[in-house]
Amino acid sequence: MVLDVVVIGASVAGLTAARRLAAEGFSVAVLDPNREHLTAAIGHGVAACAHASTVANMAGAYGDEAAREHVRRNLAGLEEIRGVAAAGAVELVETELHDHSLGVALDRELGRVMELVRGGGAELSLLKAGASTRAAAGLRSLALLIDPAEYAAALEEQAGSAGAELFHDVTVTRIKRLDGVTQVAFRRNLAWSRDLEILTAHAVVDTLAVSPWGAVAGVGQPQYVPTLRLRGVEVPGEVTLLAGPPTWLIRPIGDEVLLLGPKCARNQMTEAAAALTNWAAAEFGARDVTPGQLIIDPSDHGRPVAGASAIPGGFYTRGNGRGELMNGTASGCYLAALLLGVDAARRVSLPWASKMRAGVGRLLQRR
Repeated sequence: MVLDVVVIGASVAGLTAARRLAAEGFSVAVLDPNREHLTAAIGHGVAACAHASTVANMAGAYGDEAAREHVRRNLAGLEEIRGVAAAGAVELVETELHDHSLGVALDRELGRVMELVRGGGAELSLLKAGASTRAAAGLRSLALLIDPAEYAAALEEQAGSAGAELFHDVTVTRIKRLDGVTQVAFRRNLAWSRDLEILTAHAVVDTLAVSPWGAVAGVGQPQYVPTLRLRGVEVPGEVTLLAGPPTWLIRPIGDEVLLLGPKCARNQMTEAAAALTNWAAAEFGARDVTPGQLIIDPSDHGRPVAGASAIPGGFYTRGNGRGELMNGTASGCYLAALLLGVDAARRVSLPWASKMRAGVGRLLQRR
């Protein structure tokens, strides 16, 4: 049997794409190297329409329309997160995002970013200096907060219920292009397992960059982020973004506070973690702390590496989002839309035979 799509990685991006495609009636299989829920549960659990620094960088690197498109994708991602949370009875908290990621910015610089974000369809306002816990001016918008582990479990359950077949604890060993299809060979991660299993599909979605095309599409090595959870301190009512270092994000979690340091290389982690701990002691007077780290995919000025190319023997797509809620959801929605043929300008979609079969399946389910 030839599947419509094989997704490599049960990340937020991979499961989001699998859920949407399977719900449309397409046959989907997901291959993941980790135990259930683990790959998608990596992150800080915060999503918003945009970050000011990201929008400014994207506009400078790619132009205004790319920055507005980034906002539109994030807005689609926010609606997807709401839908998953509601269907899975997962608690979703709405709060304010106080964005100071541009640092000490002039009003005209903040106004420029605000114009771009609004051009993408999002709502936000100017945050005057002194109106938040930070001295500098910034931007105020909506943020969604969710527990990453709970969201991962709900997302995976819904992808499976929609019809996606999930294979955990497996390693992809070979991807081979054939006439009209692509073969993906994998092996179970068991000490006694030696037999290869093979799935054949019209499209491959790689969210872990394990294929040759994934390596080419990537923009660098994974990045590391030091984290710190604080207890016994005053918990803010909003999420705050800072220009950093040593601190990039301040996020409330119940009666605790989560701090994230800057993205850095692995050999810079010790120094970055120490700087984050010192900042927490000075800023919060924190003594009861739990250090940790996140490992994330790199992104080019915040632009998810999400695209598609028609390769001999099938389609290949690549999405950025190793468990990261915001970029992962936006990438997953976008990749699913590409394969569904929504983005007609790119002329990439699943074969018409797959679309007809999926359409017939949807009609039969409605009866």
